[in-house]
Amino acid sequence: MFDRWRNSHGFGVHSPFGYQLVERVVRRCRGYAYYAYDDIDRACSSSEHRIADKAKMLLRLVCFLRPVKVFLPAYTHKAFLIAIKRADSKTRFISNADKAVADCDMIATRGDEIPLEWLCSFMSLPDRTLLINDAPQKWCDTVFETMNEGIMIRGRHNAIFISRSGMQKVSYLMYI
Repeated sequence: MFDRWRNSHGFGVHSPFGYQLVERVVRRCRGYAYYAYDDIDRACSSSEHRIADKAKMLLRLVCFLRPVKVFLPAYTHKAFLIAIKRADSKTRFISNADKAVADCDMIATRGDEIPLEWLCSFMSLPDRTLLINDAPQKWCDTVFETMNEGIMIRGRHNAIFISRSGMQKVSYLMYI
């Protein structure tokens, strides 16, 4: 628990890229005002505050990384679509899992929706991002092992993997 709290606030994160990722994406940004926050809140009902929080973090991540093509499942909540579109109107969506591995810069998926082998081959390429909601524990370890370089941020049920050229492979436990 202490490690999660520490890393979630940037303490113990020695990579400059990792520290910027924590400060700009993982932590709720107090100093930054994103105009799309209001749009995300309007897309969610009052009982969907957890969805709104995750969509806001996705918005911050897309603003930080600037992916060109993003895979989102067809049934994705409208708040996540708004988050990506408001971050960059040129971002293209792909909802076909068969094309996601070959064509996308970022994959946002849930659980075991996309086969593990596909995700491992996707993350073995440089400059790729993978977000897994309800991530099986063993999957996170397997995907991290297949990465050549980059960072993994893992929460209790969610994980963010960023394959980044020239970066030592590091893993952090955080509240995400």
